[in-house]
Amino acid sequence: MDSHKIAIGQRLRMIRLRMGISQNLFARALNTAPNHICQIERGRCVPGSRLLCLMREQFGIDITWLLSGHSASTTSSLLKREIAALVADYDRADANGKAFLIYTASFLAEGKDQKPGTIPTKKTGR
Repeated sequence: MDSHKIAIGQRLRMIRLRMGISQNLFARALNTAPNHICQIERGRCVPGSRLLCLMREQFGIDITWLLSGHSASTTSSLLKREIAALVADYDRADANGKAFLIYTASFLAEGKDQKPGTIPTKKTGR
């Protein structure tokens, strides 16, 4: 069996037991079969996106932690370090490099085609 699947199953079982909920009640609340929860907890399969969303909505389960073993706050601190590194790169860049970084970031954020050399503006819903 895949050790990643086993780890996910162990974390799910630990959460469910801490909540004091049987597999049957847990499955019913998530609109799935108790056998499916059993299979996940035994490391035979992993929950799909729909089930993960329901776990978060119904029980407040930290999906990042469930899948990776790292909490969302750990992920958040990694993101903060990546942002700090990007800002440092921006600070070291010359004027052309800074303009290119701004253009690229704006293009990616908006997901639209822009003319080179222009900085996309945010559109309002008016």
